[in-house]
Amino acid sequence: MTLQLMDSVRQILAAVEKLSGKTICYIEKPDLPVPVSFNITDKDDPELKLFYRPHHNEGVNYDVANQAGHLLRLFAAPPEGRFVSVANRQTMARFILETESELERLSALLGRDKVRKMISLWYQGVVFQLTRMPPDIMVNKWLYDEWPELRPLLLQAIAAQRRQAIPSLSPDVRKATPARIYRAANIMNFVFFKCLEDHFHGDFIGPYHETIFILDGAPLARITASHNRNNHEGDRGMIDAWAAELELNNWYEWQSYLNFSSHD
Repeated sequence: MTLQLMDSVRQILAAVEKLSGKTICYIEKPDLPVPVSFNITDKDDPELKLFYRPHHNEGVNYDVANQAGHLLRLFAAPPEGRFVSVANRQTMARFILETESELERLSALLGRDKVRKMISLWYQGVVFQLTRMPPDIMVNKWLYDEWPELRPLLLQAIAAQRRQAIPSLSPDVRKATPARIYRAANIMNFVFFKCLEDHFHGDFIGPYHETIFILDGAPLARITASHNRNNHEGDRGMIDAWAAELELNNWYEWQSYLNFSSHD
């Protein structure tokens, strides 16, 4: 099934091709775990690969536009100013060392084998939030302001993301998650929804009013609201600011896109 996209989304993709100097190659992938996914290829690769599932609904337009928005911010920077966040064995080892006491507690509670299987999921999940959410706030604001045709799909996607986030507030999740992960993940969720609520004039943070994250997340929300560099450099600075506030500095690294390899 060919990927059917709105004209506005095709315009955004054309802008990605122009800025990157690459041609987008559309690849159908039935076993893709998400509706669509861009593969950020090496700097010398003439193509950007856009994988998609053969069966999709109109929501795929938002998914493509959102991911393309992130690429636009990357490629709008001068070549020497383009950076990609990476997580590797070294950064994961630091995560394990810094959460060792919590992992031991959970091993006694859940069993060592189960915790061993969960470590990479916990780590990858929180690092994805950390390195994705700050620029994603800016991308969603841009889509809302500049592409009104996409607003209904954008709001549907944010509502779905909120539904997925709320269960992580539960006491059962808290007991079965490393304390630093539980706190950081929920603060990041709160700040993400708070910033979009303020911009969209919506109601996204109701479930957080009865939690500690209204208070614990307030400093990071203020830091994020001061984001006045609306570009890739500003995104990097905001990600680093989130990491500093949440004490996650050692859990990721920056790699120049000039030296980036998608095969690493």
